[in-house]
Amino acid sequence: MERYTVACVQQRLRLPLTTDELRESLRRFLRAAENKRARLLVFPELAGLMIVPPLLVDFRSSLLKCADVGRRRSATLWQKMVGAMAGGAAGALRANYQVGLSGLLDVSAVQLWERYTELFGGLAREFSVTLVAPSMYLPDPFDGVLRHLAAVFGPDGTLLGTQAKVMLTKEDELYCQPGSTWDVVQTEVGALGLILGGDVFYPEVGRLLAFHGAEALICLGASSNLATYNKLRAGALARMQDNQIFAACAFLVGPNYFSPAPDVTFLGKSAIFAPQELTPRFNGVLVEMGNFGSEGVLTGEWDFAALKSLWAKSDSSVRNQVNASQASQMLAALYRQLQNLPRLEEPDATHPAGDASSRSAHIQPVRLTLDDLPIIASVTSRWPPRAAGEGTIPLQEAVHWGLNSPATDDAASTPDPRYEEETDEMDALGDDARARRDGTTA
Repeated sequence: MERYTVACVQQRLRLPLTTDELRESLRRFLRAAENKRARLLVFPELAGLMIVPPLLVDFRSSLLKCADVGRRRSATLWQKMVGAMAGGAAGALRANYQVGLSGLLDVSAVQLWERYTELFGGLAREFSVTLVAPSMYLPDPFDGVLRHLAAVFGPDGTLLGTQAKVMLTKEDELYCQPGSTWDVVQTEVGALGLILGGDVFYPEVGRLLAFHGAEALICLGASSNLATYNKLRAGALARMQDNQIFAACAFLVGPNYFSPAPDVTFLGKSAIFAPQELTPRFNGVLVEMGNFGSEGVLTGEWDFAALKSLWAKSDSSVRNQVNASQASQMLAALYRQLQNLPRLEEPDATHPAGDASSRSAHIQPVRLTLDDLPIIASVTSRWPPRAAGEGTIPLQEAVHWGLNSPATDDAASTPDPRYEEETDEMDALGDDARARRDGTTA
């Protein structure tokens, strides 16, 4: 296939009461992608956790679900009152889904995998689309070990492949073990290389997938702060441009109900990327979400004929100038050099912590040359320099520019309420569908 449309989902983390409710919520995104004739649909990191709430029946989980019902736009007055009381009780008990999720993984991990494959494989078959399902904690189908996993389903609903996250966060380590490899998943819309979360920070991951034949990188993200989001976005752009292949980056948004810390919110702007030479503004971005907090479906077109032409004509084609064996040797040599760099020795535990003379006597000075110091990058000032009449950029403005909001600390952590417009539109898609199904008019 020389050209097709890809759809990227920006999804809010919700608390469905039943699996059928979750399925109907997911259909909103698939219907929107179908209207754009998308052949590939990508969901974000950790959105698969929405399978968990319908399976939890303990008291604390019931309070959380009841409170969520009261916050919904369609809630009745009675549901809002009951939800407010349930939310107060849940807050007093410090209820969250972390304990319930851990218990479910201990006793019903196989059931979670079956529910996951049935739900997303069924949706892929229903809409005849190649579907990159959202990641969650699941038993690896190859060895049964719990991992942070995402799966790819074909248009007939069959499981085409999985990818486990390798570089785990502290939250991930509470539930699962790291993966060990990155594999390319062959689909009817091309060879896809999946990258979960912080794995995108490492250049070697993108290069490895490209050398294994990946034509597109699929990045799944979930970030609870602006700095991490920007690093994930920059990493996805860099891996895409480094290897001259397409990329799609889907982000999870909304409150994080699975965190024990209060008021933790996911944010991000999903995007579809292409090499800079193939984008209108030469910035690598085909289309990007307009805000950090609302749901939506982005669609963009990947032209593989133009991509292959770029590979042949580019003045910096990694496929023509660097082969896999050369890259392996260079990386191995670089890592050996980094591991062999001298390090300051630890203070002797026999000396008192406050004895400065003992510590200075114990630590020997290390003499290094400039050749011993590998320089990754250096940024010292804005380039090009500002003109004489431009003045300076206030620090807060420089820090918070991405939110387009007043320079306050709250702006960095809480999405602007104005960003809810697209989420309301996605909710309306579900309302219209139910109205058509019931034969009524909304």
